[in-house]
Amino acid sequence: MDTKSKCKIVYADDAMIHHVMMKAMAQSHSLEIIYCAANGRDLIDYLTEHNNALPEVCILDLHMPILNGIETAKIVRDKFPAIRIFGLTSSSDERERLEMLAGGAEQIFSKEEMSVLLKQLS
Repeated sequence: MDTKSKCKIVYADDAMIHHVMMKAMAQSHSLEIIYCAANGRDLIDYLTEHNNALPEVCILDLHMPILNGIETAKIVRDKFPAIRIFGLTSSSDERERLEMLAGGAEQIFSKEEMSVLLKQLS
């Protein structure tokens, strides 16, 4: 019997179709998406309210309304330093990717590489 616990992940992306895709792909990689947010503010609120049961990983879309991935990464890094942060984007803007890395993300993946990121986490 496998006693290894699933990696718990929170995910923020304003495109709901990506929530569906992320959940399906995570399940196939034996990962657990415990929360999906439509923007960075909702994600930070969730983490603050569930401070006693934080995830291991936070995956952030770069472009979101209210609070984008760069600003969200900075807040997660400062308030919840134990959470690993990864970026996911369809943008090819190298400056934005570098800003997100400087904000606390370990790596940035293109949305086409979603399965690569999840495989790395499993």
